[in-house]
Amino acid sequence: MSDNAVPLFDNPDDVPDRESYVLGQGFSRDIEKCKALLPDSRMWPTELDEAPMSGTRRLVDRGLIFRIAERAWTDREDEWAASQLHAAIAVWGAPPGIPMTRAIRPLAESGVGQKLSQAMKLVRGEGPESAYKALSRNGRLRVANLGPSYFTKFLYFGGFGAKLYMPQPLIMDDNVIEGLKAVTKQPWTASAADYVRYLEQAAEWATEFSTAADVVERRLYDLGE
Repeated sequence: MSDNAVPLFDNPDDVPDRESYVLGQGFSRDIEKCKALLPDSRMWPTELDEAPMSGTRRLVDRGLIFRIAERAWTDREDEWAASQLHAAIAVWGAPPGIPMTRAIRPLAESGVGQKLSQAMKLVRGEGPESAYKALSRNGRLRVANLGPSYFTKFLYFGGFGAKLYMPQPLIMDDNVIEGLKAVTKQPWTASAADYVRYLEQAAEWATEFSTAADVVERRLYDLGE
């Protein structure tokens, strides 16, 4: 690490707890407004209707998205399940104060549910590199208007923990990229090669700090904001 690099954690003995820092990361949403944005009501994950209240809105956190992802994987006969997972991720992942319209747009593509279902199968089978390439531009599972910032969210929720012997799929959005630049003082881009490099680096850091890879990802996100 260069002299001007930002430390990943200020104190190695005070790494945040995954339960609260990662799984508890959530945002309050107006559920009815979110629901109205979907191109088909069957894409709505009903678990969001039962999310805890936060004033007049509902609190949607990572733990809830993981539960929706688990259902989407175990109930693969449901043709809407993968689309529902993306819808849930859009509700959770849209930056506060910014409309969800852009995040929802990929769901308007014909056959999107089948592509997302195949992407989940791929990330859980062959791993994150293959799934990333398949969802990338010119990839066989490419979905219009679905870029790396959001499809890596889908791979993370859909595949985290499925292959414990390989680097875990993680979110790689603009904030994470900026965090990587700050910590490593190296160039990073939203590419398949850098995604693999990031996952390997995150796995190394997770081992170094005796934590989970998504704790590292969340920390990079914070550093890149």
